[in-house]
Amino acid sequence: MYKAAEIKWVKIIREINVMNMDVIDLTETKKKGTGNEKLGDYIHIFSGVKKYERAKRGISILINKKWKGSIKNWEPIDEG
Repeated sequence: MYKAAEIKWVKIIREINVMNMDVIDLTETKKKGTGNEKLGDYIHIFSGVKKYERAKRGISILINKKWKGSIKNWEPIDEG
């Protein structure tokens, strides 16, 4: 069984594929921690609240994997 958050990401990726976009930024993702992961054909780079805090805020960038070689580094910045 999928969690609601996982279903949300599947829907987002599907819509991005329909729109044929390579780079997408998302706000208010409410994802905890910082990191990156593979979501379909995209690299998901995210920064949110600390893992022990209530989920709120957060930002994510989805980049088509064909641009992976162009990503040199990234640094999460805390708004606080």
